[in-house]
Amino acid sequence: MILSASQPTLYPWVGYFNMIKNCDVFVFLDNVKFKKQTWHMHNRLKAGSKMDESEIWINIPTNLSKTNTLIKDVLIDNNQDWRKKHLDIFQYNYGKKYQNIIFLSELYQTDWDKIADFNIEFITKCCQFLEIDTKLVRASELEVQGKKSHLVLSICKQLGADALMANSGSKSYLEKDKAIFDDENIAISYHNYDPIKYKQHGELFLKNLSVLDLLFSENENSKHFI
Repeated sequence: MILSASQPTLYPWVGYFNMIKNCDVFVFLDNVKFKKQTWHMHNRLKAGSKMDESEIWINIPTNLSKTNTLIKDVLIDNNQDWRKKHLDIFQYNYGKKYQNIIFLSELYQTDWDKIADFNIEFITKCCQFLEIDTKLVRASELEVQGKKSHLVLSICKQLGADALMANSGSKSYLEKDKAIFDDENIAISYHNYDPIKYKQHGELFLKNLSVLDLLFSENENSKHFI
């Protein structure tokens, strides 16, 4: 059984969903430390102006009182009207296309306290939309412990995985600890995804944007690009 694990980021890139699609169980690492001004809370879309084909940023503001706060515990700063700002960005840069993604509209009609809950719900609903049926699990709901390699190994053992497909960002520490996975007969591979060009607006194709750009551009056809 192939297991993959990654932190629940905001509106992940297409490759994130390709990794989910190609494993049997995907674990949200929501029990590790949150980092401000990272993919945990922001991502990129494409400007909609014919004169400007640059990236634009979208983010959810957070209230982070302690630097060691775990992802699952980080609160959204709802004193800022981030919902309206997001919808304005969608409308300005993609027109009415975003309204075709029904689950997204429902997401913005719900009250959210924690950013992990928002991110995981989006990823879950997006997987359903993309017809990805991989089992999704929160690490915080498992009886696991440790940091980095030891945490991932603990997750693999509890869920009975004999193969780990990791993202490239974790290679630096997993390779140092490869022996502990070998001892448990767990094979490690690293996910690699080369984005497929889709019908993005404008003449210049920007790679590795948020999956939202794909959804707004291709709607029901999006699943063919994962």
